[in-house]
Amino acid sequence: MKEENAPDSSLIIELPPRNDTETQTYKMYGFGPCALSFMGQEFNFPEGIYTSIFAQWLEDSLLSVVISIKALMEAPCARCLKTVSLEISDDLRYLYYLRSAKGDDSDEDEEEIKEFDDYMPVEVDYFGRVLDVMPQVSESVFALLPTKVLCKEDCKGLCPNCGKDLNEGECDCKNEDIDPRLDALRNFNFNQ
Repeated sequence: MKEENAPDSSLIIELPPRNDTETQTYKMYGFGPCALSFMGQEFNFPEGIYTSIFAQWLEDSLLSVVISIKALMEAPCARCLKTVSLEISDDLRYLYYLRSAKGDDSDEDEEEIKEFDDYMPVEVDYFGRVLDVMPQVSESVFALLPTKVLCKEDCKGLCPNCGKDLNEGECDCKNEDIDPRLDALRNFNFNQ
Protein backbone atom coordinates (compact mmCIF):
# COMPACT_ATOMS: atom_id res chain seq x y z
CA MET A 1 0.00 0.00 0.00
CA LYS A 2 2.67 2.48 -0.97
CA GLU A 3 0.80 4.40 -3.65
CA GLU A 4 -2.65 5.09 -4.97
CA ASN A 5 -2.26 2.08 -7.26
CA ALA A 6 -3.28 -1.35 -6.06
CA PRO A 7 -0.49 -3.20 -4.27
CA ASP A 8 1.17 -6.26 -5.74
CA SER A 9 0.83 -8.31 -2.55
CA SER A 10 -2.08 -10.51 -1.60
CA LEU A 11 -4.07 -11.12 1.57
CA ILE A 12 -5.55 -14.61 1.52
CA ILE A 13 -8.36 -15.52 3.90
CA GLU A 14 -9.78 -18.97 4.51
CA LEU A 15 -13.52 -19.33 4.04
CA PRO A 16 -15.90 -21.65 5.87
CA PRO A 17 -17.30 -24.60 3.88
CA ARG A 18 -19.73 -23.42 1.19
CA ASN A 19 -22.71 -25.27 2.63
CA ASP A 20 -22.16 -23.68 6.09
CA THR A 21 -24.00 -20.37 6.49
CA GLU A 22 -23.63 -20.38 10.30
CA THR A 23 -19.83 -20.25 10.60
CA GLN A 24 -17.92 -17.01 10.19
CA THR A 25 -14.18 -16.91 9.60
CA TYR A 26 -12.07 -14.15 11.06
CA LYS A 27 -8.58 -12.86 10.32
CA MET A 28 -6.61 -9.92 11.70
CA TYR A 29 -3.84 -8.35 9.69
CA GLY A 30 -1.54 -5.39 10.26
CA PHE A 31 0.49 -3.38 7.80
CA GLY A 32 3.60 -1.78 9.29
CA PRO A 33 4.24 1.96 9.24
CA CYS A 34 3.62 3.21 5.73
CA ALA A 35 2.84 6.27 3.62
CA LEU A 36 0.19 6.66 0.93
CA SER A 37 -0.24 9.22 -1.80
CA PHE A 38 -3.88 9.92 -2.63
CA MET A 39 -5.47 12.78 -4.60
CA GLY A 40 -2.24 14.80 -4.50
CA GLN A 41 -1.87 14.52 -0.75
CA GLU A 42 0.54 12.50 1.39
CA PHE A 43 -0.80 10.42 4.28
CA ASN A 44 1.53 8.83 6.85
CA PHE A 45 0.54 5.94 9.10
CA PRO A 46 3.28 5.91 11.78
CA GLU A 47 1.68 3.04 13.70
CA GLY A 48 0.55 1.10 10.64
CA ILE A 49 -2.90 0.07 9.45
CA TYR A 50 -4.86 -2.67 11.17
CA THR A 51 -7.64 -4.64 9.57
CA SER A 52 -10.01 -7.35 10.71
CA ILE A 53 -11.78 -9.44 8.10
CA PHE A 54 -14.98 -11.41 8.67
CA ALA A 55 -16.27 -13.76 5.97
CA GLN A 56 -19.51 -15.73 5.92
CA TRP A 57 -21.56 -17.50 3.27
CA LEU A 58 -25.09 -16.05 3.12
CA GLU A 59 -26.13 -18.68 0.59
CA ASP A 60 -24.33 -21.41 -1.29
CA SER A 61 -23.03 -18.90 -3.88
CA LEU A 62 -23.29 -15.57 -2.01
CA LEU A 63 -20.44 -14.47 0.26
CA SER A 64 -20.35 -11.54 2.71
CA VAL A 65 -16.95 -10.06 3.65
CA VAL A 66 -16.78 -7.29 6.26
CA ILE A 67 -13.47 -5.40 6.40
CA SER A 68 -12.80 -3.32 9.53
CA ILE A 69 -10.06 -0.72 9.19
CA LYS A 70 -8.42 1.14 12.07
CA ALA A 71 -5.41 3.46 11.79
CA LEU A 72 -3.86 6.66 13.09
CA MET A 73 -3.11 8.92 10.15
CA GLU A 74 -0.92 12.04 9.88
CA ALA A 75 -1.15 14.53 7.02
CA PRO A 76 -0.34 18.22 6.47
CA CYS A 77 -3.17 20.73 6.80
CA ALA A 78 -4.24 21.80 3.30
CA ARG A 79 -4.07 25.49 4.31
CA CYS A 80 -1.27 26.00 6.87
CA LEU A 81 0.78 22.78 6.42
CA LYS A 82 0.80 21.89 10.16
CA THR A 83 0.78 18.15 10.78
CA VAL A 84 -2.70 16.91 11.64
CA SER A 85 -3.36 13.57 13.35
CA LEU A 86 -6.66 11.82 12.65
CA GLU A 87 -7.96 8.37 13.43
CA ILE A 88 -9.74 6.53 10.66
CA SER A 89 -11.96 3.65 11.63
CA ASP A 90 -14.89 1.99 9.89
CA ASP A 91 -16.40 -1.26 8.66
CA LEU A 92 -17.05 -1.82 4.96
CA ARG A 93 -19.06 -4.73 3.62
CA TYR A 94 -18.44 -6.45 0.30
CA LEU A 95 -20.78 -8.99 -1.25
CA TYR A 96 -19.54 -11.57 -3.74
CA TYR A 97 -21.31 -14.15 -5.83
CA LEU A 98 -19.45 -17.28 -6.70
CA ARG A 99 -18.50 -17.79 -10.31
CA SER A 100 -17.25 -21.10 -11.57
CA ALA A 101 -13.46 -21.24 -11.83
CA LYS A 102 -13.92 -22.97 -15.18
CA GLY A 103 -15.40 -19.76 -16.60
CA ASP A 104 -18.06 -21.64 -18.59
CA ASP A 105 -21.17 -19.94 -17.20
CA SER A 106 -24.27 -21.49 -18.75
CA ASP A 107 -27.40 -19.54 -19.69
CA GLU A 108 -28.92 -20.81 -16.44
CA ASP A 109 -26.01 -19.36 -14.44
CA GLU A 110 -26.25 -16.11 -16.39
CA GLU A 111 -29.85 -15.60 -15.21
CA GLU A 112 -28.79 -16.24 -11.62
CA ILE A 113 -25.89 -13.74 -11.91
CA LYS A 114 -28.24 -10.99 -13.17
CA GLU A 115 -29.93 -11.06 -9.75
CA PHE A 116 -26.64 -9.91 -8.21
CA ASP A 117 -26.01 -6.64 -10.08
CA ASP A 118 -24.53 -4.96 -7.01
CA TYR A 119 -22.24 -7.83 -6.09
CA MET A 120 -18.74 -8.59 -7.28
CA PRO A 121 -18.04 -11.83 -9.09
CA VAL A 122 -15.35 -13.89 -7.45
CA GLU A 123 -13.55 -16.93 -8.71
CA VAL A 124 -12.53 -19.41 -6.07
CA ASP A 125 -11.95 -23.11 -6.30
CA TYR A 126 -15.02 -25.34 -6.43
CA PHE A 127 -15.09 -25.70 -2.65
CA GLY A 128 -14.71 -21.95 -2.07
CA ARG A 129 -11.89 -22.39 0.45
CA VAL A 130 -9.80 -19.22 0.03
CA LEU A 131 -10.16 -15.66 -1.23
CA ASP A 132 -7.66 -12.83 -1.85
CA VAL A 133 -9.16 -9.66 -0.28
CA MET A 134 -6.16 -7.34 -0.74
CA PRO A 135 -7.87 -5.26 -3.49
CA GLN A 136 -10.85 -4.64 -1.19
CA VAL A 137 -8.63 -3.82 1.82
CA SER A 138 -6.78 -1.23 -0.31
CA GLU A 139 -10.07 0.15 -1.62
CA SER A 140 -11.42 0.38 1.95
CA VAL A 141 -8.39 2.36 3.17
CA PHE A 142 -8.62 4.81 0.25
CA ALA A 143 -12.39 5.17 0.79
CA LEU A 144 -11.77 6.29 4.39
CA LEU A 145 -9.11 8.92 3.61
CA PRO A 146 -10.36 12.52 3.79
CA THR A 147 -10.32 14.50 0.55
CA LYS A 148 -9.08 17.59 2.41
CA VAL A 149 -7.27 17.67 5.76
CA LEU A 150 -7.66 20.81 7.90
CA CYS A 151 -6.15 21.47 11.33
CA LYS A 152 -9.38 23.30 12.22
CA GLU A 153 -12.49 24.30 10.32
CA ASP A 154 -11.61 28.02 10.18
CA CYS A 155 -7.88 27.66 9.45
CA LYS A 156 -6.66 30.92 7.85
CA GLY A 157 -3.71 29.31 6.09
CA LEU A 158 -0.45 30.97 5.09
CA CYS A 159 0.14 34.44 3.67
CA PRO A 160 0.77 34.01 -0.05
CA ASN A 161 3.45 36.75 0.04
CA CYS A 162 5.56 36.11 3.14
CA GLY A 163 4.39 32.63 4.18
CA LYS A 164 3.45 33.59 7.76
CA ASP A 165 0.87 31.36 9.46
CA LEU A 166 -2.17 33.65 9.63
CA ASN A 167 -3.61 31.60 12.52
CA GLU A 168 -0.86 33.12 14.69
CA GLY A 169 -1.73 36.71 13.72
CA GLU A 170 -1.75 39.08 10.77
CA CYS A 171 1.38 39.75 8.77
CA ASP A 172 2.78 43.12 7.65
CA CYS A 173 2.25 42.51 3.93
CA LYS A 174 0.28 45.05 1.96
CA ASN A 175 -2.36 43.11 0.14
CA GLU A 176 -2.95 45.44 -2.77
CA ASP A 177 -2.16 43.05 -5.57
CA ILE A 178 -4.93 43.25 -8.11
CA ASP A 179 -5.40 41.61 -11.46
CA PRO A 180 -4.40 44.28 -14.04
CA ARG A 181 -7.51 43.47 -16.05
CA LEU A 182 -9.66 44.57 -13.10
CA ASP A 183 -7.65 47.68 -12.21
CA ALA A 184 -10.11 49.91 -14.11
CA LEU A 185 -12.82 48.93 -11.61
CA ARG A 186 -10.83 50.32 -8.65
CA ASN A 187 -12.30 53.82 -9.08
CA PHE A 188 -15.69 52.74 -10.33
CA ASN A 189 -18.62 54.14 -8.34
CA PHE A 190 -21.12 51.33 -7.82
CA ASN A 191 -23.72 53.63 -6.16
CA GLN A 192 -24.73 55.46 -9.35
